[in-house]
Amino acid sequence: MNLINLKDNQKSVISALILSLLSTFGIAITIKVNDKTVIGNSIYSLVIFIGLYLLFQHLFLLVKDRRKDIGAIIIALFFSTSLVLGRNTLLLDDALAFSPVTYIKILMITPCWFALVRSLLSYKIKSSLLDKNVVNKITSFLALKHGLIVIWIIIILFWLPYFIAFFPGIYGYDGPVQVNEFITHNINSHHPVLHTYLLGITIGKLKAPWWIGATVYSALQSLVFSFSLAYLVSFLAQYTKALILILGSWIAFMIIPFYPIMAVTTTKNVIFTALFIILEIQFLKIIWIKDYLHNWVTILSFGIISFLSMAFLKQAMIVYILTVLILSYLFKNNRKQLIVTAAIAVGVFVVYSGPFLTSFNVINNHNDALKETLSIPECQMARAIVRHPQNNKSQIREVKRYIPDYRNYKGPLEAISDPVKTTFNAKYVRKDPLKFLKLYLAIGAKYPSEYINAFCRLTVQLWYPDMNKDTLSFEPYYEIQSLVLLPNQKQKTFRKGLFPAFQRKVGSFSCRQDYEKLPILSLLFSAATPLFIIIISAGSVIVEKQKRYLAVFIMPIIFWSILLAFSPVILLRYVLPLISIEGLLLLPLFNNFSHKSERKVVANSKKDN
Repeated sequence: MNLINLKDNQKSVISALILSLLSTFGIAITIKVNDKTVIGNSIYSLVIFIGLYLLFQHLFLLVKDRRKDIGAIIIALFFSTSLVLGRNTLLLDDALAFSPVTYIKILMITPCWFALVRSLLSYKIKSSLLDKNVVNKITSFLALKHGLIVIWIIIILFWLPYFIAFFPGIYGYDGPVQVNEFITHNINSHHPVLHTYLLGITIGKLKAPWWIGATVYSALQSLVFSFSLAYLVSFLAQYTKALILILGSWIAFMIIPFYPIMAVTTTKNVIFTALFIILEIQFLKIIWIKDYLHNWVTILSFGIISFLSMAFLKQAMIVYILTVLILSYLFKNNRKQLIVTAAIAVGVFVVYSGPFLTSFNVINNHNDALKETLSIPECQMARAIVRHPQNNKSQIREVKRYIPDYRNYKGPLEAISDPVKTTFNAKYVRKDPLKFLKLYLAIGAKYPSEYINAFCRLTVQLWYPDMNKDTLSFEPYYEIQSLVLLPNQKQKTFRKGLFPAFQRKVGSFSCRQDYEKLPILSLLFSAATPLFIIIISAGSVIVEKQKRYLAVFIMPIIFWSILLAFSPVILLRYVLPLISIEGLLLLPLFNNFSHKSERKVVANSKKDN
């Protein structure tokens, strides 16, 4: 018995040493820096090696579980692939998708990700740091209406310094354009009409004194946004005893700067994020609570939230319909009421966005919608032509007909479709879509690698979590100053805050991306972190066969997929709905940690000794 144990122990030690060394080399050559000596010529490589060795030794002690093993392999391969392709895209401007070296790198770091994910899938908390009664009292209070109000008030108090420092608000993004549309009675459906009216009624109408309209808008939006975040924290308290998850989410909403900054910024994405959070929680209550949709109050509130969500983002109707269909297919609870209520909400929205808005002389610009929908094909075609002009002389004229400014695809502008999208001739595509499709496929067949590279360059921030300050990407960007004067505002008051010192520090932390210097915490600012959380948490649910928890991921995955396929650029404000619900996405994983520990029982009989 001792001899067998000794041989097994030797095998595990040798295997752990080999895998640790391989993974250490893999990390050194896949970290997002051009300087390979950052880890290769550092004593920290030894720290990484020892940490990985202990991780692999822990892995070998886990009970064999085929479902967990297969799940961990799939997740590890996804993580490794995204990290290697993302690094290549940002540092080399080439994903190198057809290079054997790329796949060697992927295989080198897959073992360490497998060990980490497999350990997480088996991790169980043996005991709590706090007494269970204390935890129950805290969570029970936070789950009540009184607790919700306390959470909401405290978030608002923490946001007050930002509200004062950036008073009366940040007049940026599309806000000035929308206010001008309202004032000139030339409202366009390119922007959510309800949001345009909200901006117009506050900033456009309330102009004396000049700051009153922006103050009202900022206050209303801050209250709505902070309430939705407080609602999320309170919901977490109802469905988990993981105090670290509840308090962690609450603290993040209070102290991370982009939440209060976004709250006073004139962008549609903030109110949509609030609606997204509330709608996600409504869906979960419908699936988890029996007879939830059996009274008119909940039915009406769900219908109103559904309509407003679709009204505040163009792509939201697609997300909503797909979510309802999938949830109705997977779960029986409240199925009929969900389908009927959703159908009515969609019907009302279709009437609103069509005949109703037309009767108010709202310009329905379908070409703008098509331009954004085809953002990725536009960039793919432009990249192929720009990179290989000599080999595409016969097709340049055809491409120029659709994309007159295709030459603008270069340098940092490769991370955004606007330079080629702005002059895209959508009318030609509508006239003969098959001809455009044939041209798109013909160029792609000649240069598939350029199509892959264009896709990766435009979407990399959604699936590669490392920060991007040094690669001229747009994802970390969020505005902290007004772009133009408010109506009736005097030039001397432009960009002058009440707390200038505080405003400068926030600006340095935000616009200069000082947060990138903070290990681990910087991931809270990354647009790709939600995807990694979804993958590991949903993987845990599938492995544990917890169908009930699948409902958590349906709408976030669909929303992420829509962003991946149709977004013209990846900005923090676009991904704000997903970043805001990271705590909710972690809920199933944290709840799975609360069971007994899973380890091998290693025989150590005194008789054998």
